[in-house]
Amino acid sequence: MPRYAANSPDVIGQTTGLIGFLREVVQSSHQRLRDDRRSRERLWLASLPASVQRPVDRPDGVLLTLDHVPQAAPPPLPEVLDGWVSPELCRDADGEDPPLAGEGPGKELVRAEDGRQWREEADDHSIRREDAAEVLRAYGPWLARWRRWAERERAERALRELYEQVYHWHQKLTQQDDQLELALVTGLLTWSDPRGDAVHRHILTHRVETSVDRKTARLTVRLTAEGAVRLEDQAFLDTDDGWIPERSAALAEEIAAQSLHLLGSETLEHLAQWQERVLQRPVTFSAEWQPPREPEPGARLTYAPALVLRPRDRKTPC
Repeated sequence: MPRYAANSPDVIGQTTGLIGFLREVVQSSHQRLRDDRRSRERLWLASLPASVQRPVDRPDGVLLTLDHVPQAAPPPLPEVLDGWVSPELCRDADGEDPPLAGEGPGKELVRAEDGRQWREEADDHSIRREDAAEVLRAYGPWLARWRRWAERERAERALRELYEQVYHWHQKLTQQDDQLELALVTGLLTWSDPRGDAVHRHILTHRVETSVDRKTARLTVRLTAEGAVRLEDQAFLDTDDGWIPERSAALAEEIAAQSLHLLGSETLEHLAQWQERVLQRPVTFSAEWQPPREPEPGARLTYAPALVLRPRDRKTPC
């Protein structure tokens, strides 16, 4: 029986064919996830708060740097306003100004027995707002402080929600790093057909890692240094979709040979090439960051970058 060297073209060809066959067997034994809208946690980069700078192509791979923003309590009510302003309404930054009641507890002026002077006398009965001069004097300055607090609270809430979402992902990744991965994804392919089959998945991905500064609680999201951009169209498309595997493989090799950043201008060029070379059906291409609301009958490829928390793919390298 003849023996072949490891670099023999025959050996390489047979090995490549065997690997391709095994890949098809593995993929056919699992139902492909073509629509990931309900099965994955996602953060659209187009929806970041206005005060957060959109990620860009940086040499250090950093995508987001988020500071912990503690929640501040509303300004305390002065003692003189007890019973005049609802504490519950004071905690609602989205509501209108907490109103001053028409009547409330207070003190009233009564004439002394000698009839020559007035003094304040505590009583359990209510007095009208118009007669509560001390209450009126205290309410104005307190309301100005409350308005400043409410405005700041509304502005910082989106930052807190963003931080909490990404920090929740960080905890999940720390506890389940062998099962979950966080990825930066671009190139959202969408369509729907009359049978109810919908496609909603990104085709380009790059793994992401998170870290937290123990002293400041600052949360950093960056691209993994050891990872690379992957073309993942083969994970959910087949020839019935008009997908051409040979052209996809060739484009994947081109992408792998470059140091491609998914937020760089070269990514848009590769996405345009993909929809021209790999998919044999009309595709509308858009460089918009905002994703389409729903898949439409016609195929659409949208830039739509996002961070996605998903199950780790054990069939592909990290």
